[in-house]
Amino acid sequence: MDAPRTRILILGGGLSGLLAAWQLRRLDRAIEVWEASSAVGGWAQTLAWPGPHGEAGFLERGPQSLRVGRGGALERLLRDLDLELRPPGPKGPRWLGKGGRRHPSPASLAGLVRAPGLSLGEKLRLLAEPLIPPGDGAEETLRAFFARRLGEGFARELLPALVAGVLAAPPERLSADALPRLRRLDEKGGLLLGGLRVGLERTGLPAGGTGALAQALAARLGCVRTNRAARTLEPLPEGRWQVHGEGLSQAADAVVLALPAQVAAGLLRPVAPEPSALLEAIPRLDLRVWHSRHALPLGGGSAGWERGFGLLIHPPEGHGLLGSVSFAADDPRGVPGLLQVRSYVGGAHPVAPGLEAWPGVFQELRRWLPELTEPLQVREEACPGAFPLLEPGHRARAARLAAGLPRGLHWLGAARFGPGVPDLAEGTEAWAASAAI
Repeated sequence: MDAPRTRILILGGGLSGLLAAWQLRRLDRAIEVWEASSAVGGWAQTLAWPGPHGEAGFLERGPQSLRVGRGGALERLLRDLDLELRPPGPKGPRWLGKGGRRHPSPASLAGLVRAPGLSLGEKLRLLAEPLIPPGDGAEETLRAFFARRLGEGFARELLPALVAGVLAAPPERLSADALPRLRRLDEKGGLLLGGLRVGLERTGLPAGGTGALAQALAARLGCVRTNRAARTLEPLPEGRWQVHGEGLSQAADAVVLALPAQVAAGLLRPVAPEPSALLEAIPRLDLRVWHSRHALPLGGGSAGWERGFGLLIHPPEGHGLLGSVSFAADDPRGVPGLLQVRSYVGGAHPVAPGLEAWPGVFQELRRWLPELTEPLQVREEACPGAFPLLEPGHRARAARLAAGLPRGLHWLGAARFGPGVPDLAEGTEAWAASAAI
């Protein structure tokens, strides 16, 4: 007779839990996923947002697109799910807001050449990046990593805005492990040579938005149960566990905690106090996201905006406004004829009192984007605890946390693998291949 398949209960139907379920299913494990809310995906959801006259329209709670590395875990996953990415068209303008005005984004060669605040020597230092040897493997801050590879000028003048727009925190407060791809690039020769060796990333959008990834995973798995919240964990003999919820109970050979840190910490507190305390100690950032729709055309200075724009603001010049990004005019999630903008406020950066409500946010936006017309629609999506703040020393703390869990309990998520979808895909795939589960 065939050996019985291991029964695993995964708590959390966000991307972390769904990715874990997918990888364990590939290993022929018997699995079930509990999601406390009525919808899967967590922050990675594409939500309906009708236009001002009821037109079909959508917004993204999480990433607006997916970055896929060649030969990586996310590329394999999309292929297995038969999800094709809609390739983006030519990009519209990208800016760095600094010194009270817009500059070309330093992500481009022209932007680096014209980067504000850099001396000629500091600009020449950027060209030496391929000659910089890899680090010694010791954990360093994000600021220290970029200062080592691109020079102190880049770390001082350009990095704060780039990091605020991605991780919503100052680079000196973040471990370089917050962006796991950086370590791989460093080991392969650096940002330029490593990028060529690892493979360039492509950006695209699945039909139905980025939330389509979670929807496809849940549909293919067929074992996701919504409106099921775990309340307590009860240890059973031989490393097994009983999970109790509201009016339900389930025994499992193993339990995977793919939950927000504070929720997972609450479940662990009675059965594993030290890992619970380590989880509770991971700071989490509250981010406020404002979605707005504006009429076109915008007037002078708005050339190329129909292809979508991006603006990152050097802290603290935005007074808490970190940046804005817009859909391209032909994006199927938007409303035809309207510009759809998403603006980010807060994170680990202080927010001026006037930016607590939309009028103040719009006033600050107009300081950087004077062409922007009055909004026809506005919607706020508060994101409490959306970003884990992966501080220096986090790598060791995460390893201690995972090693300290009782037999049969596992923990994963953005706080362990990094906040990006590619990071979650890579980390979860590696975890499933090596975990004794």
